[in-house]
Amino acid sequence: MKWSEAFCNTFKALRQTIEPEVRKKIDMMLPSMPMVDACRADEFDFFKPLLESGDLTVDQMQHTAQRYHLGKSRSGRCIYWMIDDMYQVLDGHIGDSWVSTSLKAREPLLEYWQVTHCLFGQHLLSHTDSTDKKGHTESTKSTEIKFSNPQILDKKDSCSENKAFCGFRDFCVTNKPVCVVESEQSAVILSELLPESVWMAYATLTNLTPYLLAPLQGRTVTIYPRTDPTQSTYLFFLDYADIVRHHNPTIQLHVEDILENEATDDQKQRCIDLLDFIMEQ
Repeated sequence: MKWSEAFCNTFKALRQTIEPEVRKKIDMMLPSMPMVDACRADEFDFFKPLLESGDLTVDQMQHTAQRYHLGKSRSGRCIYWMIDDMYQVLDGHIGDSWVSTSLKAREPLLEYWQVTHCLFGQHLLSHTDSTDKKGHTESTKSTEIKFSNPQILDKKDSCSENKAFCGFRDFCVTNKPVCVVESEQSAVILSELLPESVWMAYATLTNLTPYLLAPLQGRTVTIYPRTDPTQSTYLFFLDYADIVRHHNPTIQLHVEDILENEATDDQKQRCIDLLDFIMEQ
């Protein structure tokens, strides 16, 4: 064997050994699907009261955890990944902090990285969401506040092999009305309690730029503000909705006032959200 051939073969062997490690390091430097997959989890403590009360099943918990790509940090906290409708992972929300904050602290090269956010659950707008391995029997007509809790259809079920059924399911996901709440946890749970809509969350008020809802053009969108004693959040969203409509007139945007009209004084003092209101009925 010639020296050049031996060197070439050795280099190829080294390259095959080094490349995966280099690729892994790059994948873990910025938010990415490999990073999301590395911390995926299907069981979370915030589901326990709903499992114990029978409002949700273990299958539903696992289904919605898969659909939203929920993860767990090393300390056991839930990671709510911000994945846009192009399936780009932008950031992750962990309690009061962000994955981007931790990554910047770990890697000096990211000092000038301009972090952008999207609605939590925005990836559900994608026509090719391959993670939806289980689905509900769907309805696109009703967004009433009611417990539907329908049976989950396992992908192995014979009807999921039917192309007509798959097409109908994809149509339902694509054309469902969108509901937006503040808490990612609430969005995750409500997606199982009220599957007639696609549930998203804005996470923090600082995320609410006029362009945050731009990917929802052509959709029917309802925002459910958290209630408070002074109606300040509700009034803020009325103004925000006017700004959004000005920038995106094709969005059929409505700010729901059910909590302002139906919540008790005690509930308003506690600043409850839609999920709290439903569970306390």
